Amino acid sequence: MIPLNHQYIQKLAKELRKEGIKIKMMKSFHYSAPYNFIATLLLKPFGYKIIHIHWIYVFPFSFLMKLYIKLAKLIGYKIVWTVHNVHPHENFENNEKTRWFAKNVDYFFIHYNSNVKKLEDYIQCPIEKNKIKIIFHPSFEDIYTNKLTQEEARDMLDIPKDKKVILCFGQIRRYKGIDLFQQAMNSLTEEYFGLIVGEIKDKELFKEINSKLEIPNLQIVPKRIKNEDIQIYLNASDVVITLYTDITTSGITLLAYSFSKPILSTRVGCMSEILVEGKTGFFIADRTPLAVKNSIIQLFKEDYKKMGKDSYMFSKKFSWTLLIDSIIQGYGEVLNE
Repeated sequence: MIPLNHQYIQKLAKELRKEGIKIKMMKSFHYSAPYNFIATLLLKPFGYKIIHIHWIYVFPFSFLMKLYIKLAKLIGYKIVWTVHNVHPHENFENNEKTRWFAKNVDYFFIHYNSNVKKLEDYIQCPIEKNKIKIIFHPSFEDIYTNKLTQEEARDMLDIPKDKKVILCFGQIRRYKGIDLFQQAMNSLTEEYFGLIVGEIKDKELFKEINSKLEIPNLQIVPKRIKNEDIQIYLNASDVVITLYTDITTSGITLLAYSFSKPILSTRVGCMSEILVEGKTGFFIADRTPLAVKNSIIQLFKEDYKKMGKDSYMFSKKFSWTLLIDSIIQGYGEVLNE
């Protein structure tokens, strides 16, 4: 299973091992290419049959990816890909590397039904239906610590208890509409408080939003948040907002649900499959500052705390147990076992 340095992958491996699946974790090829090639050869006689890759970025160069996949298939491995992202976050153009990889994969785990056609359009090739299993991204319940009350979390961030807090969480990237959120917050009254929290991945975007802060009710925390500190920002907020221009898998949405927070989101990609209008959140009509502003105001007129509780209960359908059952079934199908 590649790569090993991601919490989702580590949790997946742990749960699969409980079911008797033998797992070997391997690093990305950026610094471990020789080790990965040798290990792949030496492990084959010990019963390993599948190479499960989660992101194409594990291969820094196309030639390295092609050489490895060809070698692995030559000696009898099946190649499985969990499609967390159809395309790179900042590259929406057709990509030869992705197309070649997809055409040489033996089996696909695809998050959400909406992404099947999206992937086929991107790689410009239909995918055989017997090579696909639709899976949902699991909930984050019991993964991240969740012990703080809202009052305790706000005290830690110095946010007044009477504020209506909207959280934009995750890596600072342009496709997430962070600049749009900032514009909407600049037009809201001081009873609303916005949080933009995440590691900077787009330095130009960060400069833009940082230079246009007009009011004191928007706080930016430009850093990677430690796992044990995620609860501070989720528990301090009332609602989580996602203003994607495009999305394959929204882990942030499941994270919000795990902390009993409703979602405000644009209606793109998989969001129609994981946001229940009026129950777990609301869709924003247009990607404009005015539409975002009005949606924020409207949500706080609703019983948003009940929506948070409904969101948590809805997230129960995305359990790790169901995911593991689907993964094991998929492994069996690709091996005809």
